[in-house]
Amino acid sequence: MSWESRCPVGRWCTGDSWHHWTLPLQVFSSERLQDKKSWVQAQGACRELGAQLLSLASYEEEHFVANMLNKIFGESEPEIHEQHWFWIGLNHRDPGAGQSWRWSDGLGFSYHNFDRSWHDDDDIRGCAVLDLASLQWVAMQCETQLDWICKIPRGADVREPDDVSPQGRMEWLRFQEAEYQFFEHQSTWVQAQRICTWFQAELASVHSQAELDFLGHNLQKFSRGQEQHWWIGLHTSENDGRFRWIDGSVINFISWAPGKPRPIGKDKKCVYMTASQANWGDQRCLTALPYICKRSNSTGDQQPPDPPPTGGCPSGWSQFLNKCFRIQGQDPQDRVKWSEAQFACEQQEAQLVTIANPLEQAYITASLPNVTFDLWIGLHASQRDFQWVEQEPLLYANWAPGEPSGPSPAPSGNIPTSCAVVLHSPSAHFTGRWDDRSCMEETHGFICQKGTDPSLSPSPAALPPAPGAELSYLNGTFRLLQKPLRWHDALLLCESRNASLAHVPDPYTQAFLTQAARGLRTPLWIGLASEEGSRRYSWVSEEPLGYVSWQDGEPQHLGGCAYVDVDGTWRTTSCDTKLQGAMCGVNGGPPPPRRISYHGSCPQGLADSAWIPFREHCYSFHMELLLGHKEALQRCQRAGGAVLSILDEMENVFVWEHLQSSEGQSRGAWLGMNFNPKGGTLVWQDNTAVNYSNWGPPGLGPSMLSHNSCYWIQSSSGLWRPGACTNITMGVVCKLPRAEESSFSPSAALPENPAALVVVLMAVLLLLALLTAALILYRRRQSVERGAFEGARYSRSSSGPGEATEKNILVSDMEMNEQQE
Repeated sequence: MSWESRCPVGRWCTGDSWHHWTLPLQVFSSERLQDKKSWVQAQGACRELGAQLLSLASYEEEHFVANMLNKIFGESEPEIHEQHWFWIGLNHRDPGAGQSWRWSDGLGFSYHNFDRSWHDDDDIRGCAVLDLASLQWVAMQCETQLDWICKIPRGADVREPDDVSPQGRMEWLRFQEAEYQFFEHQSTWVQAQRICTWFQAELASVHSQAELDFLGHNLQKFSRGQEQHWWIGLHTSENDGRFRWIDGSVINFISWAPGKPRPIGKDKKCVYMTASQANWGDQRCLTALPYICKRSNSTGDQQPPDPPPTGGCPSGWSQFLNKCFRIQGQDPQDRVKWSEAQFACEQQEAQLVTIANPLEQAYITASLPNVTFDLWIGLHASQRDFQWVEQEPLLYANWAPGEPSGPSPAPSGNIPTSCAVVLHSPSAHFTGRWDDRSCMEETHGFICQKGTDPSLSPSPAALPPAPGAELSYLNGTFRLLQKPLRWHDALLLCESRNASLAHVPDPYTQAFLTQAARGLRTPLWIGLASEEGSRRYSWVSEEPLGYVSWQDGEPQHLGGCAYVDVDGTWRTTSCDTKLQGAMCGVNGGPPPPRRISYHGSCPQGLADSAWIPFREHCYSFHMELLLGHKEALQRCQRAGGAVLSILDEMENVFVWEHLQSSEGQSRGAWLGMNFNPKGGTLVWQDNTAVNYSNWGPPGLGPSMLSHNSCYWIQSSSGLWRPGACTNITMGVVCKLPRAEESSFSPSAALPENPAALVVVLMAVLLLLALLTAALILYRRRQSVERGAFEGARYSRSSSGPGEATEKNILVSDMEMNEQQE
């Protein structure tokens, strides 16, 4: 069979080769590998596959092999590494080669990594091994029986060995839609999972009593004793202590032994199954046990898009998509047992809530800040498997760390004995999670759910918001950026909005952001980045990193940045990755400290629009003014700047973000771009060439170049378009370089925002009124004293300080009115 340019299943590729590691007899007796082998036998086994024993040409290639070995055998398991050797192709068996070391595949011997204490050039030790403990080479007698590593060029055919008979293989045992293999060789949990993946399988998950019975029956046959333990695929997350199946399936069935699982600790825990009772227990993952692999051809059902709301909810109910929710139990007397809660919901033509996906869970959690009690939901178990009141399958779960852990329900009977609650816990990592409780003994509040009423109008949806709109939640205000952005670009764009990338202090805000990411079906940057290339992450707002929502295995990027994925978990990636959105946290107080600083500053304001700093320039947006191109040039020149120029993609995104919020005022803004007929090219106002462009659909770009054309950027899309210079009006964006404050022109140095401008104008008008009153009183007194001079002209040379001030104020007002025209 030809693998062409891809890597064979169960192998790891580097450069132009793949590698295949062998393991002891018990592991591979079911497939290809019958025994440990001598060097000659191992070389023969590799050649039967069309391969050679491993050769190493560089440190980088050996580093790749070492990483793969550590993934298989566990980097933190030195007791397993000790004296675990693998044959490689290096040898000096050829008498004609003068006892010199050579690679069996003919590779030149230019790189070597011999352990100094074992490099012995005698006739006895003529073959080399790779020592797993030291990751160095050791000279060894060629007849020693060891494991080995094969290597083959990528794209070569991989042949099936001829000497492996069907009788030498263990067949996979089929049950329902899956196949199972019982490996008696003892391995750590991580190593066992790695071996399962070689066969396109995972450590087994268990989802029904029938499946548990099947596994238990076979364990009786394979086990060496009634109390022998076998690894299955359940384990706790390293980040939050929550149990998960390694294959990603939902925990809908439990079979804990009495007293299990043990209380949650810091150490990762893995779950085993006993041969005698088929019960489960938890154990240190480094323990070596036999294990069960499971593989299935079935794929997870794709979640269909949420249908648009088709109705509304009655008073007292809150709407989310096509469901109405109501939290009950604020009065302690209304907190009841699970069956009584279900009856109370039925009396309202509803039932206990079904939480079908992360989006609904996020909505429920975001509704909990003022709830001080746990809430029954519709999940319950009458036998050992959990199901919803509606009899819907459990496709999504949000169990708290260490849950479900209550006593396993009896394997017979239809009365629910274990029922689920949503936690209101003061511990942030438990809030909104599920716990299983006694249905018959405990009383709690509850959440009822029913479908929307087509006769009622749907409630307006807050998410996703209109472009440029702000969102309020609890005490925070957020702005959603819906553009392709790198992390640092998103941070700059937020800062231009007097904001910063969002800080997530608690599970409620996390749930709110999950709704935003899920609603847009795109991940969103948040304000979390690593410190100086480490795996230590911190908020750009300098808030302490208290609450976290990392995906299992994260953070894994050195020097990376974090984002909220569509499932609500945090992941890391390179900060230069372009994501389709980001979440800004708007600052109610003074601007936050800037992550990146630039020399110089911006004027305080231009008429009724503040100057906005962005990188090395300042921008003033006047989308409420609809001016012709010539008038736009004049207006910006009076402010000491120029009409907008855009020099790169990030600047275009910045301008587009600010134009979107003013889309209702103007369809676009003028660009300070002209056609140069001599060169037949476009130039900016300062005669620099246009090296970046973002033209709209074909036919609307440079093909329409003309000295009679003017150009503008569209508010809704950020695309550039040509148009006439006369008879059309656009908004105006002025741009000037940052500078020292003393260099700003008076016309540009006006108050920073409209509120400040109003205060200044009111103060000026009050001063003007006082001066006018004083002047009138003064003139009346003068007219009484010198009535003969009643008709004398007002003279500047004889005017007092108050009159001079009055004239200056009037001149400033005239200039301001001229700018506003």
